[in-house]
This record gives sequence, structure tokens and C-alpha cells, in this order.
Amino acid sequence: MKSIFWPLAFGLLLFSSCQKEDRTAVENTFWLRHKGAEMPVWVRGNIASNKLVLYLHGGPGDCSICYRDYLQTIEKDVAVAYWDQRIAGSSMGNADPKTLNYNQFGEDARYVVQLLHEQYPEVQIYLLAHSFGVELAWQFLTTNENQDMVAGVMLVNGTFSNYRWAERLVEWTLREATAQNRADILQFLADHPLSPLATITQDEVSAIYRKMLDLGGNPVSLYDDKGFLLRYAFTSPGLVFSQFQHGGAYADFFAHESLKFDKSLALAGIHLPVGLFWGLKDGVVPVEIGHDTEALLTGTTVEWALFENSWHEPFVSEPDKFGREVVRFVQAH
Repeated sequence: MKSIFWPLAFGLLLFSSCQKEDRTAVENTFWLRHKGAEMPVWVRGNIASNKLVLYLHGGPGDCSICYRDYLQTIEKDVAVAYWDQRIAGSSMGNADPKTLNYNQFGEDARYVVQLLHEQYPEVQIYLLAHSFGVELAWQFLTTNENQDMVAGVMLVNGTFSNYRWAERLVEWTLREATAQNRADILQFLADHPLSPLATITQDEVSAIYRKMLDLGGNPVSLYDDKGFLLRYAFTSPGLVFSQFQHGGAYADFFAHESLKFDKSLALAGIHLPVGLFWGLKDGVVPVEIGHDTEALLTGTTVEWALFENSWHEPFVSEPDKFGREVVRFVQAH
């Protein structure tokens, strides 16, 4: 075990484990300590490829390593870094919930990318962002010159603007309620039109979200897989139950921060390759958000990977195809 200490001016401590000698099956674990949070980063896979995918998990408050079962096929071709964000997954420490804001999430991501470059200076880094992780990716990429730190980004069923997402959520729910002849939901939508950005509340969006789920907008969950639960409980390198203790910390984030997120005007400045990976059945973040995203990315090339049999988590529904598409994108750039 070796320890690497960053300058105290950054408020960071990095503890790195020893790697396996076989660089096609590397195992390296370190912790990023920053502003009260102790955030684990697990690096696994083929680092000899000189390609590394940093997975930005969703939630907020979800975990990264718990999805390794579905992303592990990528590791034979490229390396994958699984990072648990502050007050999420297996993260520890005494981070103040007030640090749960987009600026801080983006800053944490920058330090993680820096540490990965320090560990593997010859490696190209790619972001693989899912759901809330897409918002984190946009925060990181549109801040200063951060996008020059990575070689590309893959965005999976996530948004650049939470108000635009709410509008698309309403449209999806209205369309599906009409198709399914759900008069009760159609009446609810008629009685509760979406409020303007200045007055919209999380409770309002949550009510529409529940109607979307009632219409089958996301029926697949990895927690329905008993085999996964057993593997996660007994073989996960993380603290298995810690992720379930973090939810309450995000109350203020959802109430005051989340719905204001909007990077619409900044996307024109993106110049690195972008992949849009989408489960086409998803009601949580409908594919129309992906088309909105592409229209705003006027300064770069956009590639699509569509998953016809998937909802919000295509890596769960179609893991083999998902893995092939990730490797294809990374090797092409």
C-alpha cells in the first residue's frame, strides 16, 4: 500500500492501493478526500489499452460499483473507473449536505480526473455518464477548460436542463396516457399544467414523475435481480448498505438546486466527441431530450447508440450491446 498526499492547499488526500502487475486486468483503488467527503475510486480492467472510462453514476446519491455487473464486459478492452460521488454510494466522511451543489460536484469530478491522469499519465480518459451523472458531466465539461482533460463523453439517458426535462416528461406522460386510455392521468395533467420555471416545485415534478412510472416508463430495476443482490452483498468492494443512508441529505438539493440546472447556452462550446446512448422506451428521460441535446451541440460531432428494448438503464436491459457500443466509441476516438 502506498500513500500519495496532494498539497494541502487543495484540501485533498489520495490513498492508492497496489496494482496487479497484469495491466490487462488492473485493480487499483484510491480515495479522494475533499471538503469533508471521502470518495472511493475503483479502477478495473485493461489499462494497457491506454483508454479509461470514468463512470459518472446517477441519483444523485446512487452508487457506481453496484453497476459493475453490467459494465464489466467493457473491462476486457478498456479500463473503467468507478467513482462514488460525495454523500453517495460507499462515500464516507463528514461532508456537509450544503456541499451538494453542481459547482461542488463539478469540482470533485475535476479532481478525480486529475488524479486519474496522475496515476495513468499515458491514458486517455472518457466520461460515461448516466441520468444525474449527465448533469454532472455537463457541469464539468462547461466549466473553464475542463473538457480538454478528457477525450470524449458518452451520455446515457440524461439531460442538460431540468426544466426542459420536465416539459418532455409531461409530453411523454400525456402521449402514453392517451395511448393507454388512462382518463385519470389525462385529467390530472389537465388540472395540473406545468408551472413556469420561477415557481415550479419538486413536489409538482414528483407528482408527474409518479404518473409516468404508473404508465410503465421504467419497469426494470437491477434490484429485481436476486443474483445481483447476492453478488452485491457478498462480493462488492464497497460498503454494501451505506448507499441507503444518504437519501435525506439531498432534500435541500432537490428543493433549491436541481430544477434550476440549465446548460443550454453552454453546449455550443463543446468541441470533444459526444455519444448519445439511449433506451428508447424510457419515460424517465425521454429520447426527445437526446434530440434536444444534439441540436444544441453545434460545435462537435454527435454519435447515437439506440437501445430499442431498454428503458432508463440500457446497460441493465441490454448489457452486451451496451458494452460493445461503449468500446466502439472509445476505440473510435
